[in-house]
Amino acid sequence: MKTVQCTFRLPKEVVDLIDEKSGKTRTDKLLNLLGYGCNQSDYNAIEKRIQAVESRLSVLESTKQTDSSPNQQRALEVKERLFSALDELKSRDEIPLYRGKPSITKLKEVTGIDRGTISKYINEWLEM
Repeated sequence: MKTVQCTFRLPKEVVDLIDEKSGKTRTDKLLNLLGYGCNQSDYNAIEKRIQAVESRLSVLESTKQTDSSPNQQRALEVKERLFSALDELKSRDEIPLYRGKPSITKLKEVTGIDRGTISKYINEWLEM
């Protein structure tokens, strides 16, 4: 965690209130006044939380950079929706077959997803 110095004016009463608290520095005293404590384990816990947040942000930023167009995002969402619908039908043994293969027309009726999308992804789902 980086230490940043910040200078600002406070009324004397507020400074006196801060100085009455226990702690080595005014920062420690202010943290005690605010209820955050000033021991090293608190600082370590705060630092770990900040590092966790920073790592999550970096993951999100890298994911955002690799995201392409909104069209590809929608296609991925439709594909996931189709796969989950097919998985559900398979778990209930309700996949409509036509000549030994899943019937695209019947799948359209059951899932509500258009035939073109089903045709596009059905072989990928079958290979899973």
